[in-house]
This record gives sequence, C-alpha cells and structure tokens, in this order.
Amino acid sequence: MRALAEYIMRGRLQAIAVASLLTMVSMLLPLFAYVLSGVPIALISLRRGGRIGMQVILGTLAVVALFSWPAGIDPMIAPAFAVSIWLPVWLCAGLLRLTESQGVVVLAAGAMGALFVVFMHLMVNDVTAWWKAWFDAWIQHQMPADSVAQYKQLLASAMPLMNAMMAAGLVVGIIVTLMLARSWQSALYNPGGFRQEFYRLRLPRWLGVVTLAVTALALVRTGLDQGMFRDLVVVLVFLYLFQGVACVHRWVAGRGMSSGWLLGMYVLLLIMPQLILFVACVGMADSWLVGQKPLR
Repeated sequence: MRALAEYIMRGRLQAIAVASLLTMVSMLLPLFAYVLSGVPIALISLRRGGRIGMQVILGTLAVVALFSWPAGIDPMIAPAFAVSIWLPVWLCAGLLRLTESQGVVVLAAGAMGALFVVFMHLMVNDVTAWWKAWFDAWIQHQMPADSVAQYKQLLASAMPLMNAMMAAGLVVGIIVTLMLARSWQSALYNPGGFRQEFYRLRLPRWLGVVTLAVTALALVRTGLDQGMFRDLVVVLVFLYLFQGVACVHRWVAGRGMSSGWLLGMYVLLLIMPQLILFVACVGMADSWLVGQKPLR
C-alpha cells in the first residue's frame, strides 16, 4: 500500500490514473466503492490541497466517462461517483487539512448523512416503499431469475431501516476513507502522526444533547415524522461508534496491552453488530466524562 500511495503522490496524472482504475474496479465491488474510489482523491487533497484535489476529480471524471461508453456502462455512473463519493471526500479532506481534527471530519460526515436522511423524507412520501421498489428493480436486473424471490424475501425485513442503513453507510464510507488516506499520508510524511491524531478524536458535548433530543422525538408521538428521527438516531449512533473505537485504542495503548484486544473488538463488531451500540455508548460516555478537548 505504501508503494501505491507513493505513486499517487508523484503527480496529478498518476493520481488520476489510480483513481480511475480503482473506480472501475469498485464497480465490480460496490461494497468497497468508497474506499477504492475515494482514497486516492482524499490522499492527494490532504497533501496537495483542494485545488489539486478538484483537478484530479475532474480528470478522473473524464477518464471514467470515456471508458464507460465503449464498455457499455451507464454514462451517468461517473457523475454518480463524483457527487456521492468524490465531492464528499474532497470536502472532508479539506476540513481535515485545515483543522487537523478527525472529530471535525466525523461531524462533517454526520452532517452529510443527516442531510441525506432529511432530503429523502422530504422528497419521498413513503421512504420504505421507495427503497423496496428500488431494490426490487435492482434484484430483478442483477440477480439470477431463479433466486429473485429469495433475495426479495431476504431484504423485506430490512426495508424499514434501509434509509437509515444507507445514510449510515454514507457516513462510515466517508470517515473510513479519510482515515485510511490520512494513515497513508502519515506513513509517507509523518510516521506516528495518524495514531496521535486518532487518539485525540472526541466529539463535542453538545452533540450528546442533540442525540438525546432526537431520540426522544423518535420515541414520542408528536405528529412529526418519527421515521426521519429514527433514521437520524442511527446516524448519530455511528458517529459515537468512531469515538468509542478511538477511546478503546487510547485505553489499550495507555495500559500497554496487546493489540490482540483491538483485533478482538473489530472481529466482535463484525460478527455481533449489537456491539455497535455498546461501543457507541462508550464513545458518548468518553465525550461527557473525560472532558472536552478543542476540535481545533
């Protein structure tokens, strides 16, 4: 990975080449689209600034659009990547470059996730039905005909939370992409810097008040759109998840414990998603009890 990062940093043309190639690969691996397509944009923007980052975005947009046409790929795929991945990553990279605070990046990503939730609920009368129709159409075109019914049944139970899951995926994708790019930048130019910056990650106390208020609105019938507030709660939980993870990292490092404890935490988070809420609660407690450090 270090060799790839060094190649990206050689210049704009190299960054465009890598970003374009990884974007095409991510079309085959949509779950990793944010990381694959976004990290080169984030890395060049963090190191060289927003102007160079935007030039790489425009160059990548042109290359992906050019190669999509003869490959029979929807010509709108390149603009979709630009709007949904490259621009959010570029904006957050600019904030991280300016503030040197990963807490600010987490807040910015959370704001984008919240805007997505609010936009969907304002523009669509029945968000659950909209996502069901979208996934039904996608399954119909992408899955084997004999397994369409099975996939539809499998996704049916998840539909009420699909909007929240998509918003949370957006937030997690942005944050993980920026953290990975920052770690590459640190490995090249400031060894150990990413770790110390990550240890300083702490969300402001006022966010806890907002979280409690939104949770109350999601639980109490007020005549407002409870579904929207429920989706916002999910987004807020994932913000605190990152602070909780940073807290655990600080705790393990501060006591000189084996990194196996961290590996165990990540494995448990993957196989037991219920632990996300527990680690998020750790993050919220860390925000309130340890004391607030400036977000810079």
